[in-house]
Amino acid sequence: MGTDRHLPEKALALPFPYVEVNPEDAKRLGLKSGDLVEVYNEEGNGIFLVYVTDAVKPGSLFLVMYHWRGTSNSLVTGYTDPKTTIPWYKGTRANLRKVAGAIPSVQQTASFLQQNKFD
Repeated sequence: MGTDRHLPEKALALPFPYVEVNPEDAKRLGLKSGDLVEVYNEEGNGIFLVYVTDAVKPGSLFLVMYHWRGTSNSLVTGYTDPKTTIPWYKGTRANLRKVAGAIPSVQQTASFLQQNKFD
């Protein structure tokens, strides 16, 4: 794990772990970039910042692998691939729901610019 995650400017730019949500799903759920949501399943839960992007398909979510305030690891099932012994990250099912309220400082410092535009 890189040490840049401890830099103050990184903590300001990404104060919470994020979840990428497809625009269609975000509209259906009444979400916008910067909203806080709880991502949960029978394995666990976590609080994440919403990042609306078309980089994920409708019906799918993408969560960061590590963050100092929580990770997607608490949601992953105990199943591991028998050949590689790697956890089933991409096959884990989860739900999300909007968390009431907002954190103004997060809205002011977090970046929601498009991350994966290659044009």
